[in-house]
Amino acid sequence: MPELPEVQTVLNGLEKALQGKTILSLECFYRGTVIIDPSLDFDPFPARPVSFIRRGKYMLIHLDSGISLIIHLRMTGKLVLDSTLPQTDREILKHERARINLDQDCLLHFIDIRTFGKIVLCKTDNVPNYLPKLGLEPLSSEFTPQTLGQKLNARKAPIKTALLDQSIVAGLGNIYVCELLYRAAICPMTAATELSQKQVRRIAAETVKVLTEAIALGGTSISDFRRIDDKTGEFQNYLKVYQKNTCPNGHEVKRIVQAGRATFYCPLCQKQKNQ
Repeated sequence: MPELPEVQTVLNGLEKALQGKTILSLECFYRGTVIIDPSLDFDPFPARPVSFIRRGKYMLIHLDSGISLIIHLRMTGKLVLDSTLPQTDREILKHERARINLDQDCLLHFIDIRTFGKIVLCKTDNVPNYLPKLGLEPLSSEFTPQTLGQKLNARKAPIKTALLDQSIVAGLGNIYVCELLYRAAICPMTAATELSQKQVRRIAAETVKVLTEAIALGGTSISDFRRIDDKTGEFQNYLKVYQKNTCPNGHEVKRIVQAGRATFYCPLCQKQKNQ
């Protein structure tokens, strides 16, 4: 599933591509991909985007008609500009689930092989009704060691599992939690309530660093993720433990399962005691 850096990369691309353009219509080709708010009692198009906001793994595009698009890519969803799609790659359009038609002969394809992705069309005032309870935004001013510590103090779960909880920190996923815990030298099995203030400070600092670096490199492309120009990100080339056999220090990386998710960590660099 695309995580915060991938979602932010897509949103940045959308903001650039849709600059000065008008959305003419939204088409749906797969039942359930597009959800229209029942209270929407007028045609929202044509309309121009006025702001692009990310909340966790959700993209919010607010329009000048008082309507918003909420886009969640889920497992395999991606948005691709038609103009960047080579003729040789047009086979992927068989997985097109929705399409945003723009002026200037521009098309934005919503491709989703596993069909879990969603596009919600609703009044901007109703956007909160379509979002789950989301926690701290890790790249905002509200994300500090103090606020993170307050969230974690109430959780007895292992720190790896706690950080994947979107009601604690919004946008983190399996790849980046494995990476930031390695950088912070924290064992993923450590209970969140047992972390020292020093450890929480390290987690907060490394969270910001790894996410910022990943966004700068266009996200991580391991399987399905693509930018809106259908190109891959580059951060996969800089992963230190995720799906690795050894860490940068030459130690063996172990794979365990926590809450149904694979965890990659170095037992020597991330000792559970005396960190």
